[in-house]
Amino acid sequence: MPVVGGVLRRVTSALVLRWLLFTAIFSLAAVPPLDPDLWWHLANGRLIIAIGTIPHVDLYSFSAAGQPWVMHEWLADLMMYLLYQLGGLPLLVAVFAGVVAAGAICLYVILRRSDLHPTLGAALTLVGALAGSTAWGARPQLLNMLFTGLLVVGLGAYRRGRLSPWLLPPFIWLWANLHSGFLVGVIIAGLFAVGEWFDARRSPATGMPAGRRARFGWAIAAGVVLSVVNPSGVQTLLFPLGTLTSPLIQNNIQEWASPDFHSMAGLMFETIVFLTLGGLATGKVKARTHEWLWAFALLYLALASQRNVPLFVIGAAPLAARCAQALLVTLSSILPAVARRPAAQAALRWTPIRPNRPTAALGVLNLALLVVAVAVMIAYRAVPNLRSADEAAAIASVFPVRAADALQAVGKPVRIFNYYDYGGYLLWRLYPHGSRIFIDGRVEVYGSALFSRYLRVSYLADGWPSVIAQTDPDAIVLPSGHPLVGLLEQDPAWQLFSHDRVATVFTRVGFAP
Repeated sequence: MPVVGGVLRRVTSALVLRWLLFTAIFSLAAVPPLDPDLWWHLANGRLIIAIGTIPHVDLYSFSAAGQPWVMHEWLADLMMYLLYQLGGLPLLVAVFAGVVAAGAICLYVILRRSDLHPTLGAALTLVGALAGSTAWGARPQLLNMLFTGLLVVGLGAYRRGRLSPWLLPPFIWLWANLHSGFLVGVIIAGLFAVGEWFDARRSPATGMPAGRRARFGWAIAAGVVLSVVNPSGVQTLLFPLGTLTSPLIQNNIQEWASPDFHSMAGLMFETIVFLTLGGLATGKVKARTHEWLWAFALLYLALASQRNVPLFVIGAAPLAARCAQALLVTLSSILPAVARRPAAQAALRWTPIRPNRPTAALGVLNLALLVVAVAVMIAYRAVPNLRSADEAAAIASVFPVRAADALQAVGKPVRIFNYYDYGGYLLWRLYPHGSRIFIDGRVEVYGSALFSRYLRVSYLADGWPSVIAQTDPDAIVLPSGHPLVGLLEQDPAWQLFSHDRVATVFTRVGFAP
């Protein structure tokens, strides 16, 4: 019983607050599986198992068949498909919601280790999680957020002498086989090394010893070398450059565009940026050089593309925490002292709460509150998105389920000119039956020239009929509200094959049985 009592006394209000925070983030992140890229990630895992190797040329489309394909997410795709086989989409959604929650835990740990007050740390963790909410979903790119959090936590531990630098190379190798975003990890590690070198030169007494800095530098080099041990070799290092330097991709694909500052996620991102600027304005922020470098390097990436916002939130967390704490101290000193002012004004002055000594009875109460609150949050928010029937209904409201059924029933391979967001779902459903699509979310496979041809049709720009003619598809699949639907209805070369409120299918006259 003394052991039980000791455990219960540890269930403090602060612990309850933290677990409620992480449960809330998990519940919010358990979003329906409606990301268009989910389906080709699952198809990749299925393909790897089917052929027993990693493909290096495109197999899904007729427009880019045989073109080089760097499957940089091969391990993540394989894991996703195995999870799907094990528990279907509900398990996949739950696992990636867990990834978001784990990233939030890393963020909270970073904030607290940067001397931020616990309550403010919890609030800033929620703000940071919401700032990155545009990336939520069952997608390998979420692993970049988690691995960035683990890396920043690990680098802090290394600086305190609690970790070996030789954990870094296998960490980078694993990350490189999960997603090409591992290059962000290399950048973070490199900026850490540069910052520690600068701090040691500026203040040898408090800087990291030269021997430890040298070992860490060798660990980074070993990690970069080890990262090419993957199915695509050095192409994994070069692959991201094509996407990052393509104006066509950044201007036409939402996740690669700059953040929308009118959205909730954009406002949360702004909150972190202005909080950091406000803290710096106090003149009381003392941060290590690598914390400055992380914040500004990742801010550049986040402003360039909203998919990088979660990486900024975590990388900038040490500096943001110090800025938030500086603001808190400054505001506390500005507000009048409690003893000299009326109660209404005294309530505005921040003072830390000093709880009574924890007791087992209080622990039981806190534990009961935690269990009930967690159960309610998960049941109200997460469970509806984890039920197979609800997920199927959500999928049918967004993706061309009926259209895929109709095309599959044709009984022969079909060349499909498709809407961009439908490509992943159509290849997931129809590739095993021999049909091929025109385009999907693997835009790097198709290149700027083919992508621009697709955009010409999608935007009904000059010359779009010639693109259709040159493509020579058997079928065209479009959202039912797309303007091209009305034009094809009037075109004698095409006939309506399938239609519902989501998608419309036209087939070339004489093709369909």
